[in-house]
Amino acid sequence: MWLWWPQDALIFDEAYYVNAARVVAGRDVPAGGNYAGSTPGVDPNTPHPPLGKALIAGSIALFGDGGIGWRIPSVIAAMISLVAVYAIVRASGETAWLGTLAVGLLAFDNLSFVHGRIGTLDMMSLAPILVAAWLALRGHWAMAGAACAVGTLVKLTAIFGVMAILAAFALDLVRSHRRTREYRLADFRPAAALLVTYVLLSLAVLWILDLRFTNFADPFSHLAHMVTYGTSLQTTGAPEGIASYPWQWLVNDVEINYLRIAVDTTVDDSIVSSAPMVDFRGALNPVLIGAAPMAFLLALGLAWQKGNRLALWCVLWAAANYLPYYVLVLVGHRITYLYYVLPAVPALAVAVALLLARTRLPDIVKVGYVIGVGLAFIAYFPFRQLP
Repeated sequence: MWLWWPQDALIFDEAYYVNAARVVAGRDVPAGGNYAGSTPGVDPNTPHPPLGKALIAGSIALFGDGGIGWRIPSVIAAMISLVAVYAIVRASGETAWLGTLAVGLLAFDNLSFVHGRIGTLDMMSLAPILVAAWLALRGHWAMAGAACAVGTLVKLTAIFGVMAILAAFALDLVRSHRRTREYRLADFRPAAALLVTYVLLSLAVLWILDLRFTNFADPFSHLAHMVTYGTSLQTTGAPEGIASYPWQWLVNDVEINYLRIAVDTTVDDSIVSSAPMVDFRGALNPVLIGAAPMAFLLALGLAWQKGNRLALWCVLWAAANYLPYYVLVLVGHRITYLYYVLPAVPALAVAVALLLARTRLPDIVKVGYVIGVGLAFIAYFPFRQLP
């Protein structure tokens, strides 16, 4: 709904990715915009692979250079992500009801909702990795590797999802070894199939994309450029502006103003009140993230004591997509932002669903919690006045 609103306004990092897609599509970038004057057809946003920008450019060609054209790829990716989370729950042996609850919690998280309807790369990278997780649970390892490659060709941080899938495989292998007391070469074939498919497809398609959309002669030089750029985003002091530490994300700290349009009321040339019409914020649903400590402790207990497959997925997925930022900040002094936690939100939603389904909380508490999630979603809903 209202993908075109506010009219002609770019939201947050759309200022980079939509303008880059315009250049790729051979469209004009408005004067003063990022990448204005860049060579038509060549992706100017080289810190990220070209695939995401190429998808937005294709959408612009189909739907026009406006909000719908900019954002449809993210909308599709968000819907795929919801279906993938449901499929992960079911493939882990859990009920359709639990899958529906997890999807509902994820859908009503503000961060996933906002990134599911703006023209940035994050949701387009997350969706294929979630599909890969489902394929791995179903035993389709080569196809999982292909899906991982798609996610990485949109944004390199998708590699954290690959780490989560491989960590789950490694734990299954250790469990199997405890029963059989031996490792066989055949036991490593699934991981090998994923890795070989992932690496070869990533390099081959990146090479093809670079030949078409960039000036890099080979995928290795582009990879080196992307890694160098990413590690160069450093700070030696405390975060400033919209930047934040990973541990601040646990309390929804340092929300980011993506786009705010307000109607001001003035008296004698002084603003006495300001009523927002549009308020896109980079922030988690506070009720959902507030339950994270209890939810993940329960998931860890279910995984450790009962070998619950879904609980193990929650713990590994959240750890792989969240904990690396501690290393990047503490060792590499990397600048980080709250929206970096987006890939971990599906695991949070599933963990909270397990908390509600596997504990003996009174029904009134469970219902009240779900209502609280809904009320927080309304409080953060970006359209404060209906267009």
